[in-house]
Amino acid sequence: MSLTRVIVALGSVAFTAVLKVLRERDFAFERTAFAHGAELRARSWPRSIVVIASYHPSRQNTNTGKLTVPMFDAIFMRANQLLGQKQARPSKPAERLDR
Repeated sequence: MSLTRVIVALGSVAFTAVLKVLRERDFAFERTAFAHGAELRARSWPRSIVVIASYHPSRQNTNTGKLTVPMFDAIFMRANQLLGQKQARPSKPAERLDR
């Protein structure tokens, strides 16, 4: 059986919902305010789950530049790093997230 080790929350609504579910399942963590790239480690002995927050990849965020391709890539590169997986950099990143 595979256990969840990393959760990427896309947007503040998802981030809040993930924290609520973890709290309901008796995970303990220090409250962290939502911010792009914010991380928190939730623990329920012997398990540990890292939650990574990201701005939601909506048109509002991508068209205004609040969320860029490098910022979004960094979130998933960090998740892979936490999982101990090889990090593959995209050979040619997309120009925009909304395509």
